[in-house]
Amino acid sequence: MKRDGAKRMLTCMAWALGGYILLQVMIYGALPFWQWKSGELGLAMLTVSACCLLIEDIKKFLAQIVAFAMLWMSPVFIGMVAGQPLSVIMQYRTIAFAFILSSLFIIIRDFLPYRNLRKICSFLFYGATFLVTTVILGYYASSGSLLNASAVMAVFQTNPAEAKSYLDDFVPWQVWTAVLILLLAYVIVLNKWKLSVARIHGMMHHRAGKALLLFCILLAIFSLYRTRDTFYKHLTSETRQGLKAYTDFSLYREARAADLTRKLDGVTSTRPGVYVLVIGESQNKMHMSAYGYDRETTPWLDAMKDDGHTVFFRDARSCHTHTVPVLSYALTAKNQYDSRELTKAVTLIETAKAAGYETIWLSNQVRYGAWDTPTSAIASEADKQEWLNTHVGETTETTAYDGALVDRLANIKPERKTLIVIHLMGNHGSYRDRYPKDATVFDGDSPVDLYDNSIRYNDSVVQHIYETAKAMPDFQGLVYCADHADDVDRNLGHDASHFTQDMTRIPFYMMFSDAYIHENPDVVRELKEHAATRVTNDLIFNEMLAVMGIVIPQEYEKQNDLTSPAYDSDSRGFGHCTGRRSLTDRAVGCILGLLVIR
Repeated sequence: MKRDGAKRMLTCMAWALGGYILLQVMIYGALPFWQWKSGELGLAMLTVSACCLLIEDIKKFLAQIVAFAMLWMSPVFIGMVAGQPLSVIMQYRTIAFAFILSSLFIIIRDFLPYRNLRKICSFLFYGATFLVTTVILGYYASSGSLLNASAVMAVFQTNPAEAKSYLDDFVPWQVWTAVLILLLAYVIVLNKWKLSVARIHGMMHHRAGKALLLFCILLAIFSLYRTRDTFYKHLTSETRQGLKAYTDFSLYREARAADLTRKLDGVTSTRPGVYVLVIGESQNKMHMSAYGYDRETTPWLDAMKDDGHTVFFRDARSCHTHTVPVLSYALTAKNQYDSRELTKAVTLIETAKAAGYETIWLSNQVRYGAWDTPTSAIASEADKQEWLNTHVGETTETTAYDGALVDRLANIKPERKTLIVIHLMGNHGSYRDRYPKDATVFDGDSPVDLYDNSIRYNDSVVQHIYETAKAMPDFQGLVYCADHADDVDRNLGHDASHFTQDMTRIPFYMMFSDAYIHENPDVVRELKEHAATRVTNDLIFNEMLAVMGIVIPQEYEKQNDLTSPAYDSDSRGFGHCTGRRSLTDRAVGCILGLLVIR
């Protein structure tokens, strides 16, 4: 018996040493062994070898561990395939985590005394493994990228209707078929793959066996604790930090308001009147005939862009490809060219209210009451709010078209000083849901045809918004800017982890009344002087204050003001992805720690 025990221990040690060397060679290649990082992988192999002492059929035990571990270490392989490899240290720590977790599951499962308990344990672990793997694989299949914090945060900042639209547009049916086949094969194989647990149950009659089992469990738990900076821990940490930052935005509201009151003491707008800011959604100017597209998708803007009342910006770009991060900057004093904290940046609504404006928010977007994102936090500061979607939280779905916002606008009786913000659903996927059937102009069912129809309908909506606002007493001007674009030609949407330059090419224009042009000729002249220069939409806050004549001395940035001769369009280098990618770069992948899909 002692000889059998010694042989088993030597066998386990040999398996562990062989597995350790194989993994290190896979990770470090020809690097000398004294330069290997050994801590986490050493613990992983020690855990596996200790567990082997408890199992009758070592080969089957090791085969099952490897099968589970391969699934949990899938980010290592997908990162390589997607051209976004994890750092070397994160690779081996993720591999160590996968082996330790698999060993711990099998030992705990086979230790449980009752069959039903073992079934429940298996169901939970199988389910978690399948869920994690399919999410990672599914995201790669739909975006060509490794899962990142942006994608995870999208779960907290979207709703079922929008998620369904995304899946319909960007996840082909072949992916769903592959997922179902994988699920079926996974369940069948694991359900039939039983281990021989006679040894572990037999050892429970001896103190030494119980002690060894306890040692294995504690060793596995300790090893998991010591395995730092795995892919999963890094993803969780990044997501948690992002969510905290967005939550803090609302918590700082009172402090910002008090600070703004102090800054604006005695300061009011020099240009009272009614101003309208229209925020488009997912609109690519390369699919607008006003910007040279070969289809007539914007007949109204085609006629208006050369009108004397219009300032038509030809080189506007978005600062991000997702709505929440764009509007977090566009509607606050924060932009990618300064270092201030977003949570302490004053908002456009706060500033306008402090300057004596009535503020009104009209939206056809979902109101994210479940998570209070910065966009909804900013909107909640408005004196009056109208949401076409009357639901809140994560079960919302709207069936209204943007044209309904015109009726809401027509019912407004503005004060002499009023700021109206209108947030369109615009051209967000699914494109066919963005316009009524009788607004179809371009026949066909391709993404481009559907998108172009939505662009055409959007043009009509903005026309009616402008005409309705223009008829209001004291109307001064309308500013239109999209949050970001969609890369519809490549059918990529606006997923930042698969970044292309086309996701940033947005329309931007302003239209002023005769009275405004007559009273502020210098402002209009400077705007037209800068119509051909580059501008990013995180500067909308600056431009709205400049147009409305609100100046906060502590906040004013002349280099970011299109109405100033000192506007800087050359020296700083315009960026995207909150400054992480140049807007002149070749279109390659962009990994962000913020949002996806929105």
